[in-house]
Amino acid sequence: MPDLTRGPVLTGIVGIAAPLALAALLQQGYLLIDSAVVGRYVGVTGLAAMGAGQPLYTILSSLFTGVSGAFSVRLGHLAGAGRRDDPSALLALAFCTAAWSALCAVAAVLVAGPLLALTGVTGAVAGEARTFVVTLCSGMLAIYALGAVCAVLNGRGDARRSTVLLITSSVLNALFAWLFVGVWRLGIEGAALAVPAANAVAAAAGLVRLVREQRRRPPGAVAVTAATVRDEVRRGLRIGAPMALQYLLTGVGILVLVWIIAPFGAGAVAALTVVTRLELLTTALFLSLSGALMVFTAQNTGAGLADRVREGVRRTVWLGTTLTAAVSLLLLAGRGPVAALFSGNAQTRMVTERYILITAPFFLCYSLMIVLHGWFNGIARAVVPLVSTVMSLGVVMLPLSYALAHAWGVDGVMWAVVIGWSAGLAYTLLATWQTVAASRAGPRSRTEQAAQPDGAGSR
Repeated sequence: MPDLTRGPVLTGIVGIAAPLALAALLQQGYLLIDSAVVGRYVGVTGLAAMGAGQPLYTILSSLFTGVSGAFSVRLGHLAGAGRRDDPSALLALAFCTAAWSALCAVAAVLVAGPLLALTGVTGAVAGEARTFVVTLCSGMLAIYALGAVCAVLNGRGDARRSTVLLITSSVLNALFAWLFVGVWRLGIEGAALAVPAANAVAAAAGLVRLVREQRRRPPGAVAVTAATVRDEVRRGLRIGAPMALQYLLTGVGILVLVWIIAPFGAGAVAALTVVTRLELLTTALFLSLSGALMVFTAQNTGAGLADRVREGVRRTVWLGTTLTAAVSLLLLAGRGPVAALFSGNAQTRMVTERYILITAPFFLCYSLMIVLHGWFNGIARAVVPLVSTVMSLGVVMLPLSYALAHAWGVDGVMWAVVIGWSAGLAYTLLATWQTVAASRAGPRSRTEQAAQPDGAGSR
């Protein structure tokens, strides 16, 4: 298993980030293929329904996304302290996975309709969107099971095996989407069914391997009791609650954007679907760097290696800045063909091109912000990314989107996105400066001490 407390700093981070980025790109590539399949075989109504339904799915799944990330941090702390694969932490993650899967499936049936009504989406788009969300959430156990397996592997620093599972899932997703929608003509329901079907196969393969490895635990491992599992559940929820709220706010924010853009027609909502998927694709590299930095920070914080953590942050920021420049230039140069790939609707293509033209030059504001969030999550200060998201999305982006949409139309929403990114980055940089200044005031900051698991710092 990779030990990130030793060896070259940037090599260790890139060694995690590269497979994570590959998996993320393939996953987002599947989403783009899914959008293209739905756009071609179901039409603008189906594409708009996916755009309206996706935020609901994000809202319902946000808690588990945060908790799984928290368990990656917790397992990283334990690995750095010499307690890799603590069985109590693994059982706590399994419990959270099963519980939230059941709650999410029930909630989808109860709240999908009312929440869609609040967005102003009506008619065929609203009906298709509800079908998409309910069908997707009915297979949530398979989706979350794969997420839990990857959380364990990422916490270990074993990003390569996590990548293999995610690549398997992505390839199967694309295959099933084409089969269910293009061949069997199951419509939007087929697009939703493809996700849990693919995740179930990949999760089963990963779980079999983890169970076999857990049986070979060395003698003298920490005993598992109901109390130790409850303690790990509480730890995971405490670290994961700010992460979960961050994802929740993101989902709610996209839902509000649907409400703001809905009056401009189905073509504009369909364009929102495309640009949301494009944004996920283009940020895959930086989310992977953020995730790698989180795991690197967690393991080295658990081992008490604060100087190594700071070196990792510096090198990751410079790498992220270089990659951002390349991605922005590629998007600007290829905006026309990218927009034409997903829809023949003139309005959808125009809005997609305009979004790329306006936002790509400012993409560094977003990429740098999310890379630094990985560091904060790794030292168990997940409140900072949460506040940054509140500042960027809730305080700036959404109110400005509403105001500027009335003045400038859809272009106003795009400029509100840029201003929101800038506000989020400004807060993140302020929090970074304060944290660095506090750490220099003494040999170890309070944050670093609080992030230590029991028995840490023994290296």
